[in-house]
Amino acid sequence: MAESSNTAHDSAEFKPFVWNPLEGLDHKERRYALFLNDARDVVQGAHTLMELLAWDEDRRDEACSSSGPAPLLSAANRASLQRFASASLSMLHAEIEGQCDGLGMGTDRTHYPSMPGGHSV
Repeated sequence: MAESSNTAHDSAEFKPFVWNPLEGLDHKERRYALFLNDARDVVQGAHTLMELLAWDEDRRDEACSSSGPAPLLSAANRASLQRFASASLSMLHAEIEGQCDGLGMGTDRTHYPSMPGGHSV
């Protein structure tokens, strides 16, 4: 006989989604994996948000020039989402800088060959 839905829910355990599994990692690797999980979510979320804002901007421009569809977001909502993306990326940047400082890299571009001022190894 099938298990009742109440019994199934009682035995279910919530497991948050992670991009990089944490099992079997030492403390340093676990901390880095957690950072990568958060960084990936922030970057993908900011990318999606920027696409949404660009799409809505196009709708707003079209609505102003013709009888196109109204924009989805108000000016206040657009500004709030832009500040959200900026703050999220600023926090990610601060964490990246902290990680680089922890590795003794700081903002010295010689450690980043692909950045202007860097050199190849």
